[in-house]
Amino acid sequence: MLLNTLAFVTGVCLLQTCAELPAGQYYLILVLVVPMLRWPLLRLPAFLIIGFFWTAWRAELALSPQLPRELEAQTVLVEGTVLDMPTRSASGILRLQLLVERLDAGSGWQDFQGRARLGWYDTTQLPAAGEHWQLAVRLKRPHGFANPGGFDYERWLLQQRIRATGYVREDVRNRKLAEARPDFITLIRASLQLTMQRLQSGKPTLAMIRALTIGDRSAIGTADWNTLRKTGTSHLMAISGLHISLAAGLLFWLVRGLWSHAGRLAEVVPARKVAALTAVAGALLYALLAGFGIPARRAVVMVTVVMLAVVFNRRSSPGPALSLAAVATLLLDPLSVLSAGWWLSFWAVALILVLATIIVAWLRRSRLKPPVQ
Repeated sequence: MLLNTLAFVTGVCLLQTCAELPAGQYYLILVLVVPMLRWPLLRLPAFLIIGFFWTAWRAELALSPQLPRELEAQTVLVEGTVLDMPTRSASGILRLQLLVERLDAGSGWQDFQGRARLGWYDTTQLPAAGEHWQLAVRLKRPHGFANPGGFDYERWLLQQRIRATGYVREDVRNRKLAEARPDFITLIRASLQLTMQRLQSGKPTLAMIRALTIGDRSAIGTADWNTLRKTGTSHLMAISGLHISLAAGLLFWLVRGLWSHAGRLAEVVPARKVAALTAVAGALLYALLAGFGIPARRAVVMVTVVMLAVVFNRRSSPGPALSLAAVATLLLDPLSVLSAGWWLSFWAVALILVLATIIVAWLRRSRLKPPVQ
């Protein structure tokens, strides 16, 4: 299992070193590769090739559509749906993501199905998630500096599936076309955001609670960010595997303790199974409230793998569980290897598992050692 996982991950990573994506005819190689899975000696190269072409196909989808170059730096009219909750920075800039459905550069509407990351300066408007808007914007293709050791903005945009960036211009054509039809989770997130905004006056700690609850870090002030950076705790403001695992673990411990006192119910359905299912549901709910970003998705997959082993009474050793979680996250989103968080999460868990195994083995040897006469 571990070697197959490493082969698949290697194939995923190899695609990232290519200057361009493979042409369509090369996918015919998969017809020959799939039968190779039957023979153990050929299984590793088969998983490597499958990982390579799986990532190539997903990258092809992530890179389409391309904004026409002739539309860059021009004012165009776009229609689309607001994604997630827009945030306002300390300088007053409104940041929002718009799922563009079509655009008009003056020669009529044309289809453009892609995400755009927009800034809206000096506005009192506050679009809500799910609302349909028409906006006059200036767009450009995703690009950024790639200085060694610096933040690769273009890679981050690709990972987030953002196909254009730009800003909203002041224009009489800017208007809301349709009210939002939010789902239950979006409604809860928006309600929590508005409630915390009203309560936040004079209570800076609520900004951190807001970040740790719904993943909105826009309210954290510069002084607080400086303090977090100096203390090396700024990463704790990004909801990831640590937060979701802690929440799932706490739920598992509480529910198991309560259900074990449920009498006959505990005899019919074991407390461990109820606790495991509750932990999965709690991890998923927390991830959804936080915006269901890539680190949150990865954590939910890992928690689900471990807890399902408890539900089905499987002896899940840490190595196979970690391998299965790695494959599952890459099947859902192979471009997550572009994130340092993906590597840090799995390396951190692997290191903890190795240290825990060494400590447990040492404790067992110490316990079995005969006393000194």
